[in-house]
Amino acid sequence: MLLHQEFVRTAKRLSKKLAIKDKTTKSNVTYGRALIGALILAKKFDKYDKGYIGIMIPTSAGCALANVGALMSGRVPVMINYSTGAEQNVKYAQEKCNFKTVIASKALLEKIECPVMDGMV
Repeated sequence: MLLHQEFVRTAKRLSKKLAIKDKTTKSNVTYGRALIGALILAKKFDKYDKGYIGIMIPTSAGCALANVGALMSGRVPVMINYSTGAEQNVKYAQEKCNFKTVIASKALLEKIECPVMDGMV
């Protein structure tokens, strides 16, 4: 069974139980809410090219759900490390893995003073 399939199975079984304790937003996310969030993201990711998709989001519940959503939509998430040079790391990952789309947090880009690059959504 694949990771996202196991997540769905677990979320259905434990829908009211705590899945993610997000210290960034100081929120608790149940498996039921996490499943809904991942499914919504998977649907949104459907409009992007299949294959690899970059993810540059701070460690949070949103980041975890973006990864699961990417898997659910048939894409392979590529985590991009923004702390060691976001712009160069995005370009490097896009070149090595041959993808265009990067899911990025606008607030993060502003905080680290990274310009919006081609392919960022």
